[in-house]
Amino acid sequence: MKLVSIIVFTALVLAGCGSGPAAKLYLLEPVVDGQQTRTPTKAQDIGIAVVKVPGYADSKPIATRIGGTRVIVHDNHQWAEDPDAAITRVLANRMRAYTGGNVIIEPWPRGFEPQARVEFDFDKLLRDERGGAEVAGQLRVISGDGREVIAVRSFQVLHEAGGNEVEDFFRALSLAINDIARLATFTLQSSEAPNT
Repeated sequence: MKLVSIIVFTALVLAGCGSGPAAKLYLLEPVVDGQQTRTPTKAQDIGIAVVKVPGYADSKPIATRIGGTRVIVHDNHQWAEDPDAAITRVLANRMRAYTGGNVIIEPWPRGFEPQARVEFDFDKLLRDERGGAEVAGQLRVISGDGREVIAVRSFQVLHEAGGNEVEDFFRALSLAINDIARLATFTLQSSEAPNT
């Protein structure tokens, strides 16, 4: 009995030592674009898929590139929500603002039949050493029925940060996502989706 008590006490002490201060959580918010111009697209009902992010970025700890190819993960600085969900939410927000249309994230509700769909794959999603955001990947515009790829565009965006704090990274990332939403809107405008 005494041995069991010692083991339980040791386990509790070790558990207490392992827990440090709570991680700081950061929320990605849409940027307010002072030069925003709404240019309606032919497709006014647009569906977007949840974005795909690289493996090192699909968990909540924030990844920072250090010196070329090395990446470190910050367990004490984390996303407030899953990165793919946060980026999808902000992309949908900005695309609504730019297209003036209904931009719905999959799975969409019954009765909603998009005229076009947009998918985003991120190959790179990093905080750089100076706090800026590096993002790269590809977007695809697909017909509303999902049968035809209408256009494919690559993107590579680097936004410098105003400082080296994690908050600065989130502001820079928001600006980068704004640029990607503009590219998606331009691609939709210049594409003739068959069922728009």
